[in-house]
This record gives sequence, structure tokens and C-alpha cells, in this order.
Amino acid sequence: MTNTNEPLLEVRNISVGFSDRSMPPALQEVSFSLKKGEILGIVGETGAGKSLLARAIIDMLPGDGCIVDGEIRVNGHAISTMTPQQRRGYRGGEVALIGTNAKSLLDPVVKVGEQIARVLRAHRGINKKDAWQESIRLFEQVGIVNPEKRAHAYPHELSGGMAQRVVIAMALIAQPKILLADDATLGLDATIQLQVLDLLVEKGRELGLAVVLITHDLGMVASYCDRVGIMKAGRLVELTTIRSFLNDGPQHPYSRELLEAARVRPLPMDGQPAQPGAEAAPLLEVTNLVKLFHVEGSTEPVRAVDHVSLTIRKGETLALVGESGSGKTTTGQCLVRLLQSDSGSIRFDGQETLTLSDKQFRNVRRRMQMVFQEPYVALNPRWRVRDLVAEPLKLGAPLTRAAKQARVLELLDLVGISRAKADVYPHELTAGEQKRVGVARALAVNPDFVIFDEPTTALDIRVRAQIIDLVRDLQKRMGLSALFITHDLNSVRSLAHYVAVMRHGKIIEQGPTEEIFANPKEAYTRKLLEAELPIEVREEAPMRAPQAELRA
Repeated sequence: MTNTNEPLLEVRNISVGFSDRSMPPALQEVSFSLKKGEILGIVGETGAGKSLLARAIIDMLPGDGCIVDGEIRVNGHAISTMTPQQRRGYRGGEVALIGTNAKSLLDPVVKVGEQIARVLRAHRGINKKDAWQESIRLFEQVGIVNPEKRAHAYPHELSGGMAQRVVIAMALIAQPKILLADDATLGLDATIQLQVLDLLVEKGRELGLAVVLITHDLGMVASYCDRVGIMKAGRLVELTTIRSFLNDGPQHPYSRELLEAARVRPLPMDGQPAQPGAEAAPLLEVTNLVKLFHVEGSTEPVRAVDHVSLTIRKGETLALVGESGSGKTTTGQCLVRLLQSDSGSIRFDGQETLTLSDKQFRNVRRRMQMVFQEPYVALNPRWRVRDLVAEPLKLGAPLTRAAKQARVLELLDLVGISRAKADVYPHELTAGEQKRVGVARALAVNPDFVIFDEPTTALDIRVRAQIIDLVRDLQKRMGLSALFITHDLNSVRSLAHYVAVMRHGKIIEQGPTEEIFANPKEAYTRKLLEAELPIEVREEAPMRAPQAELRA
């Protein structure tokens, strides 16, 4: 932290509007200041105005948006008084923006080293050879292993975390004073997210930058930021220090809702399975399951699922956790035969399913359902909600039109969707509502077992808590058995009785949830657990220090 009290960034009572003046401003009277070396976390749900605020600060409002009131000052100078040339130098110069989905921010047909070199030549006016060498140095600075080789790679040849490091390097080129990170780690695995955040914070403090960390993850803000601002409907409803927010409690009711929703809620005693223990017969028993993928140009197949064995009893939930590419979703798809397994055994309620014909498996399939990770992709965009929910009913006994419509409304009630939404299309629903439609479809034929594939990923704080509550309630009321596929370990403690940790297609550790969390035996499991940022950790411990080793 700097000793001076002079703010580096001042957002003074700004309101942002668009051409439709009948609508209230999208941002309304937002004010805060930021000092050199300070990190401010801006938290809010989808539509709160977080990204719009970032784009107002960098002077890149979308469409016909403009600041209709107030002003933004950097180092005492109002950006509204800048000339067009000064504005171009300001964007990416004094202020840099890092967005989400790094690969979409990079040119797919240009090597990443050349992309960095281009920006260097534009901002620093150096020659081509020096720009390339400086690109290598920047790659090394942001922890990219073998930077000379990586500089010659195209974006699609990089992992998500590596691509995000390239974008961070690009943002640091002009040595900005202010860094805006807008959901910069969204969709990354927890371990990669931790590396990227450590890097951002380390560089911010090392270079004396003012950093605005925009996210919907309160645990992240609590672990890395000095202060927190809570946004709702275009307004900054609360602004305080992290210590005050957690120790004294939020002042605004909405902030209190977010904090409560962010906390882990362990399974209650009445949420334990009805028949725990080895004496209960398994509902699902998987033994040495193998799924291979043959890659063109390679003689060795990819072992996406490599001799996986697991057991789930009636009323139990098993969480299958691991990083992207570990084989979790492939395992789930093999269980319901969306993918054909290469070998092994899957026994459901005592019946081997891999040897059944498609017609024979139809009856089993009714009892085994799957809720997909991206519900919008899985929902026919041309169908209304009532038709989407009604479709799986074809798997059951024939129903009259009236009985079918009654069942659809019953299912909407069950998953907490207003009956008024029965006639809308998927694009008219929120992400949380789309997830609920996916759950309603899975429950339509009263299954005994449901696979939930990443049901809480990338959801707003309160929506995530609502989905957890919904699944818990359904399990209690219907006695469902479930496989919960996720990399969100904060949700695991709220939903699962048992955990299986998957890596490179293999299950490397499994056991009761509390036992795995309290005493993980494998180094990889410990790494996953250490990468989670539950709000409770910050309430009990000092701010997280960046890891010494950041290299991917």
C-alpha cells in the first residue's frame, strides 16, 4: 500500500444510460475511489452492472451507452476531457481490461508471441526483433513454462489457464496504473483459477497497480481483496473493508443474502441416506469401466475412463470431482449409454446394462436420468417450456393430453418454476431457470437415479444456493440416488454423502465426504481442496498470500 492518500482512480457519482431515455440508467450514482496498490472486489449477480462499470472506467461503453451524469478521474484528470488521441493512449495504457474466456480474446490465426509483439510495437514503438524478445520476457514474467516454445503456439494449442496468462501479459505491456479483471477466471478449474488470481494479485502489488476484481464469487473476493463493493440493479449498495464485511456483517439486506448464500451448508442429519453402510444392496455398481477415444494420427487411444469402479446405494449421493478433462462427464454419459463403453460392468438394481439391447435398455433408461451441464444447449430452442418438460413422458405409460399437461404443471411446481413460464422459450429464461427445466425433464418419469452434471457451475451466488436446496429437497422427498459431477468442491459438502476424486480417467481416492475433506490421502486431492476459496476460510484466517510457485 502507498502512504499517500491521493486516489489513483475516482468514480464520482456516475450514471450510464442508453438511447431509450424512458428506461432508468443502467448504472445509477456509482461512487468509489481506489488507491495505488489497493485491490477492490466488485460482487453482484448477472445484470447488476458490474461489466458495464468496467467498460465505463476504460471508456469503452457498448452501443450508444454514455455517462449521463458524474465523472471518472484517473490521477486527478477527468477522462471526459481527453482528446481522441489521449483516449486511445488511455485504453490499454493507463487502464487495462482482462475479460473472461481468454481464447476468445486472442486472434485464432496468429501465434500468441506475435500478438504480444504487435501490442508492444504499438505502445512502445520498438522494432520487431526487440518486441519478440520482450514478448518472451513477459511470458516468463507471468509464469509461462518454456516461453520460447509457447510464443510460437496458436491460442487453440494452449490450455485455458495458459491462454489467460497470455491475456494478462498483454494487459501488462503498457505498464498500466489500473487493472480491471472482469470475471477473468470464470470457467477455469479451481487450481488454474488459483494460479491466475495469485498472479494477478502478485503483479498488482509488485507493480503498485490499483486492481478492480469483478466477480460473482464472494469467496474469491474475501480471499484476495482489501475492500468489497456489492452491486445490485446498477447501484453500489454497499462498500466496505473485507474485515468489516465479514466480522461486523454486511449492512445492506441484499449483501446479507449474498453472504449467507455463499456459505457452505453441510448436509443435515435428516439428509443422510436411509440405508447407509455396506449391508445395503447397491442401486448402481460400476466395475472396471473403460472408455477409449481413438485420435487421428496417434497409435495410442486416449483412456478417458480407465478402469473406474464405484458404488451408489439407494438414497445416496456420490460426488465425482476433478479438473476438466479428468473423465467425469464421460463416465456419466457411459452410465446412461449416451456413449458406448469399451469394457467393464455397469449393474443397475442388480441388472447388467452393458449387454442389453437398445430396446431392453429403454426400461432401465427411464429409471436413470441425466441433467446436462449446459441446459440451454440441451434444450430445443424452438420448443416452449411445457413441451420440453412433456417430452420425456413418452418413456412412461401413455397419458391423455389433460393428464400430460397436469403432470407438466406438477413438475414445474416441484422444481420451483412459475406456471406462467410454461409457454416461454428457453432463451427467455434465466440460467437458473434453464437448470430447473433440465431437472424437471429428468424427474418427469420418476427416476430412481439422476446424474447431475455441473449443476452449480457459473451460476450467481443465490441461484447456486437455490439449486443446491432444490436438489437436497428432491432427494429427501423422493429418495433419489444421485451422481453429482462437479469441480465446485464448495457444493460437494452441501450435497454429497461420498466423494470420488478423478484424475486422468482414474479414480484415485474415494470415501465419505467429511473424511475426504478432513484427511485427504492423495497429493492431488489436497491440491484440489487447497484451491477452493470458501467464504468460511477468510472468516477464520488472514488474507491469502500468493503461492510462491505459479508456473503451469
